[in-house]
Amino acid sequence: MSVGVLSCSDRTSESVTDTARVVTVRDGDTIELDDGRVVRYIGINTPERGKPGADSATALNTALVMGKKVRLQFGHDRVDRYGRTLAFVLADDVCVNEALVRAGWAWCYFFEGNLLDSDRLVLALQEAMDARRGLWREASGAADTPYIGSFLGHRFHYPECASVAAIELEYELQFISRDSAFYYGYAPCANCAP
Repeated sequence: MSVGVLSCSDRTSESVTDTARVVTVRDGDTIELDDGRVVRYIGINTPERGKPGADSATALNTALVMGKKVRLQFGHDRVDRYGRTLAFVLADDVCVNEALVRAGWAWCYFFEGNLLDSDRLVLALQEAMDARRGLWREASGAADTPYIGSFLGHRFHYPECASVAAIELEYELQFISRDSAFYYGYAPCANCAP
């Protein structure tokens, strides 16, 4: 599948601050550079090893970046709690983060400090889901169980999740299915793992 030519932002010239060569692709959303840095892609998540779609996400990531000199575009938060560099990665003028989402092998995974291009990523996800690409091939969109999110957050939860109690009623959202929560750019809560 062709992913086309993409750029991470119209502001790339002012916000791309670093370049390096990719020496290892760890998985669908993490790479290692020749200077030793481990880079975790901003704004997306891919299936973990052993989960459906993990091998396809890793293969596409490998095809897009392995051995190439890449440009890094940073958000507000440049390092995560594990010491990994957080960035959008551009290889051959393709925004790899967005290409993985558009191909259907990643979903949106936002944090407050790194919301750069979140609207573009949500649109790319919706395009992939509508076209039933990658992980969304068998997406039914059928109602299964309600899920809860917040207008002020980026995660969705089972109704009984402890995190739901912290959502003020006026900001509460209900999704009729997992797919509908993903479609609007929400990612599963790490605690209740819906």
